[in-house]
Amino acid sequence: MLKTYVWRSLPVIALSATLTTHALADEQHVADGDKADNKHLLHDTPLPDGHVPANVNYGFTVIGRDTLAGISSGLYTDVWAHDGYAYVGTFEEPTCDRSGVFISDIRNPSNPVKIGMIKSPPQTRVNDVKVTPVGDRDVLIFTLEPCGPLNGNSSKQLGQSGISLWDVTDPTNPHALKQNFLDFPVHNTFPWTTANGETYLLVVDDVNVNDLHIVDMTKPQSPKLITTTGIGTWLATNPEVAADGQLFMGTFAAPLLHDVWVNDMDPGPGENWQAVLPYWDAGFITLDVNDPYNPVFLGDSTYPDPDPVHGISPPEGNAHAAVFGGPNFDKIFAGDEDFDSLFTAVITGSDSYPASQGSDVPQIGPGADIEVLEAQTAFVGQACGGSLTPAADVGAGIALVERGGCTFSLKAQTAEAAGYDAVVVFNSDAPGNCDASVSMLVEAGIPALFVPRSSGFAILGIDGYDPEQCPGGTNPDLPAADTLGQFATLGAVFDGWGYLHTLNNTSTQVTVPLGMGGDTVTVDYLGEMGYYAPAEVTNPALATGAGDLTMHNLEIDPTNPDRTFISWYSLGMRAVEWRPGHLHSNSNGEGVVSWNMHEVGRFIAGEEYGEAAGSNFWGIHVTEIDGEQYILGTDRNTGLWIFQWSCEDATDVLYCNGPVTP
Repeated sequence: MLKTYVWRSLPVIALSATLTTHALADEQHVADGDKADNKHLLHDTPLPDGHVPANVNYGFTVIGRDTLAGISSGLYTDVWAHDGYAYVGTFEEPTCDRSGVFISDIRNPSNPVKIGMIKSPPQTRVNDVKVTPVGDRDVLIFTLEPCGPLNGNSSKQLGQSGISLWDVTDPTNPHALKQNFLDFPVHNTFPWTTANGETYLLVVDDVNVNDLHIVDMTKPQSPKLITTTGIGTWLATNPEVAADGQLFMGTFAAPLLHDVWVNDMDPGPGENWQAVLPYWDAGFITLDVNDPYNPVFLGDSTYPDPDPVHGISPPEGNAHAAVFGGPNFDKIFAGDEDFDSLFTAVITGSDSYPASQGSDVPQIGPGADIEVLEAQTAFVGQACGGSLTPAADVGAGIALVERGGCTFSLKAQTAEAAGYDAVVVFNSDAPGNCDASVSMLVEAGIPALFVPRSSGFAILGIDGYDPEQCPGGTNPDLPAADTLGQFATLGAVFDGWGYLHTLNNTSTQVTVPLGMGGDTVTVDYLGEMGYYAPAEVTNPALATGAGDLTMHNLEIDPTNPDRTFISWYSLGMRAVEWRPGHLHSNSNGEGVVSWNMHEVGRFIAGEEYGEAAGSNFWGIHVTEIDGEQYILGTDRNTGLWIFQWSCEDATDVLYCNGPVTP
């Protein structure tokens, strides 16, 4: 039976040796020559689209639904609304041939009606949609990411990149203003318009190290790229980003930029435009964008270590989405997206080394092809074809292989042909590799894991390896082929799903309660002062088979800035409020693990919805129709849902109209 381990921190190394490997936003699997990178697997999770058992729903009332095109394979994406119309994106993989944006008339929220679809270019997916007024036009902005096969011998996928701008002033007759603007894949955007009528757009770049761009779209038919900056710049100019050692943590270790948000922090007569940028493991970065030509770095958050909900060290990171909230925007509600609740490791004695599992190979872990694998390790070189010494003659069952020289698939298949039960590839000493970690695109009949170079030397039992000396420095030589390493266990342990954080967004320290007992803690700017996780995200029994239990997107309730609505994939829709002093450990069956935050609504589709039973909510957006507030949610399988939220007794210190629990 597997134990839970406190993970050894990966060393923070030079920028040139880290960002090169992780430059592609959403890059989960990496090819070494024979397969296409899937840059989007974080959203195309391999877990089943199951769901947790029927839960107690409260707070959310279903007003209407639009099944749109009747897609049922997990491919609806983001949602936005404007003037009584909703806009819903699609992924449409693996065929990647029907992507685009659906338009639904929601002016009668109880009876929404699909009125059309704007198709994206062939082999191109739409992740993000926004609509904003620009002058006398309503402009739809949607992102473009290639999703087709490789283009011949090129490393690029078929499909188009950038953003497209459409005039939807008349949603029944949209027409293009500017298509395929920008020459890189775009994952997310956010527009804002200043008091003098200039409209700007934050753009998230999937591929470049400086991954944040600002576009002037005041003339949407002729937008202009005016600023390029991002993590590459800030690691050079603001060392605090890397000083906490959290650039690369967790199962998918990368400092990539994800969903972005912009707010006017002074919505009175003045203006103060700021952005919050979720940088996966690097944390949440705030930016002054009052001068879009010269954005100013404000701060960078640090994840608490150990993780306060899951208890692991180092914490995973996985910053995905955030919004400004609270009175005078004194808080940031920030969410992690963690699709992988199981942490794979190579364990030798009392030491454990985080590993990533290859794509098309038997998986290891609870409920997987192989629960745990224990065997002697041996170094077999690069394993680039030819005949290896049979594993039985070497006296080992796990082949340790150095990256380089050939594809991951050839390495794994070569080890398999020699009779090995598993292969562990460790990184090469090429510039940009060393202690970076990747997940391999690989095909074989045995498990294939990847670890940083320092982990490979440690598993071999070689002392004296120094990550700072790679590349180009002095390190021990690798041994001859067939040299035995340490006895190892390949396994996976539960480390939880992504959840909600509340950060201090004031320029001064704040004091918040630790619980109802009167104890307090002082929190710095961008420090964590609250969290919320449904109990299911901490339950090892739900590591697989219950769908995706991580949170995804969130928006503030305009009627109460201390309340946020969250789309939580298979855990449905959630409403959560800032409630100082609340501390729940689920020890009394509360159904949540939280601090200074309190659940005030949840919805998971029950059996009464027939084929739509079970939820998988991706997108969320708060809108107003005829003076009434509605919450829109996009279920990846069942399309657009329209809710209203209400609380029977908002003055109740403990609950709204939730179930009576201890």
